Amino acid sequence: MKRSSLILLVLSGLTGCALLVWFLYIQPVFIAGNVQWPDEKKHLTIPTGTTFQQLVDHLGNEGILADTASFRRCAAYLHYGDQVKPGKYLLQDNWSNLTFIRLLRSGAQSPIKLVIHNVRTLDELAGKIGQQLELDSTDMTDALSMSRSLVPEATPGEDSLMCLFLPNTYEVYWTITPQELLERMWNEYNRFWTEDRKSLAQQTGFTPNQIYVLASIVEKETLASAEKSTIAGVYLNRLHQGIPLQADPTVVFAKGDFTTGRVLNRDLEIDSPYNTYIYSGLPPGPICIPEPSTIDATLQAENHDYIYFCAKPDQSGRHTFAKTLAAHNENARVYQNWLNQNRIFR
Repeated sequence: MKRSSLILLVLSGLTGCALLVWFLYIQPVFIAGNVQWPDEKKHLTIPTGTTFQQLVDHLGNEGILADTASFRRCAAYLHYGDQVKPGKYLLQDNWSNLTFIRLLRSGAQSPIKLVIHNVRTLDELAGKIGQQLELDSTDMTDALSMSRSLVPEATPGEDSLMCLFLPNTYEVYWTITPQELLERMWNEYNRFWTEDRKSLAQQTGFTPNQIYVLASIVEKETLASAEKSTIAGVYLNRLHQGIPLQADPTVVFAKGDFTTGRVLNRDLEIDSPYNTYIYSGLPPGPICIPEPSTIDATLQAENHDYIYFCAKPDQSGRHTFAKTLAAHNENARVYQNWLNQNRIFR
């Protein structure tokens, strides 16, 4: 064979190899920019147990890949497919097969933002977590039920697991397990309860968990941040004097109807440890997840002589405070008349 022919043959072979490498590994085949994603960022969600065939079908059906055949071939060369790793992956436009498969093979998923706020019960908490993560809400409920004694300093009969949770936005992996999430919340709990906060709790005569429970009641008593420490002071006065809290939000919690706008006399007879009209002291657990600012307001409760407070008849969400039962009864009469005039019966 002539030398020139040999050179042409070699060049042709090299060109073919180069084209194959380009076709399989380098050319942009990932067309995330053409897909209508549910959020502003482009995430690919791969549930646990997804097979390679199911993944390829999804990528093709959703129009994420321009060429599933080259993706399959590249995946075979890179030994990807025997173990598809679940997770939520952040994607970029115009990726090659090589870049895309390396990400999936590594399992390097991107963290998501887990939002926890405005929660009243453990079941509601489990449901909200389950809506945002892969884990099933039932699994989360079971994990919470089996971990009720996880919180330190819990007294007998105290249902304090909710005290682990603070309203916030947390970065976690979509595939996080219930136990891993509880460990994360435990770390957040320890980070929040600094020595300064523990010292303030000790000065009130209550544990951090008990302060959390009290803060949950304060949270549901008022929307006015400026009076939270005043309300906390009222409740601490009652607790120290052995007077039942008689907090309407605990009755609403015991009733389980959170649409209740007006607590009636018959509601006060509900036999529940959360009904602070019947049972003295703090309820066994929080009635919601309070804001950190409310916990701090409770820790720094105002020092005063108020024993009572009543909502103001002006829809401001604020309250009138009283030191005597006679003064409180007059405030309550004015407020009840206002409710009646405005036909607010429940």
